[in-house]
Amino acid sequence: MSEKKPFNEVKDTSLETQLAEFVTVPPSEQNAFDLFPTSWSTAFEDVKTQGHYPGTKDPRINWLLENVNLAGKSVLELGPLEAGHTYMLEKSGAKVLAVEANKGAFLRSLIVKNHLNLSAKFLLGDFDKLNLANQSFELVLASGVLYHMTNPVEFLKKISRASNKLFLWTHYFEPDLDKWNDCLANHLEDGKWEYENPEIVNIDGLEIRLVKYNYKDALGWSGFCGGTEVYSKWIFKDDLLKLLDLLGFSQLKISFDDDEHQNGPSFCVLAEK
Repeated sequence: MSEKKPFNEVKDTSLETQLAEFVTVPPSEQNAFDLFPTSWSTAFEDVKTQGHYPGTKDPRINWLLENVNLAGKSVLELGPLEAGHTYMLEKSGAKVLAVEANKGAFLRSLIVKNHLNLSAKFLLGDFDKLNLANQSFELVLASGVLYHMTNPVEFLKKISRASNKLFLWTHYFEPDLDKWNDCLANHLEDGKWEYENPEIVNIDGLEIRLVKYNYKDALGWSGFCGGTEVYSKWIFKDDLLKLLDLLGFSQLKISFDDDEHQNGPSFCVLAEK
């Protein structure tokens, strides 16, 4: 039996205790970013992070802004990650409400909000449980979140009632495995995607195929910002487009369709009623 340590030798590693510590170096913009030394995904011009993702210059959001004038418009952003897209939306004139479920990503977004002087409102919570019954927005933006949902069909039904415009960037399941990036071959074989028996969801006669995706080792990374469960479900691309049409989005624009994306097939969809 191990010897019990005296009370004054037991180190409390809780978040509240860590946040009670003082910073003893000169004040700087960098200090706040250094609170998360290994968790950043986003790269910024004037501060240092471990991230490489150009979130404040994302060509996918530039494509959206070329197709939709958001000046003075209300935008619901689901899963802002580290507020890179929030910055781009606000710079275009949008009024942004951003909802983030991951605690670390939420705090990093607040750091970026402070650093870039954003006016956007950030809420911490599960946007899948967001009450949208009496809310409407001129755009709902869900970039990098649909493929993290365990019930993407219900999620799309819910957000489709909150706006006449949706912007999605998402991974999808491509049944022709020869089209996938070769670097994913081992993951396809070891069951990361359980594609042999897809789940079938029926909505108003439309059959939608879903493939279970297991996060596995990704769950161990401090910067993990996936779903709230240990798995999610990926939707087939054709089924997603048919579902959007069923939900009333008669105008669909597609861009950045990439079968060989290193994390799995993906594309952007701008859907308008």
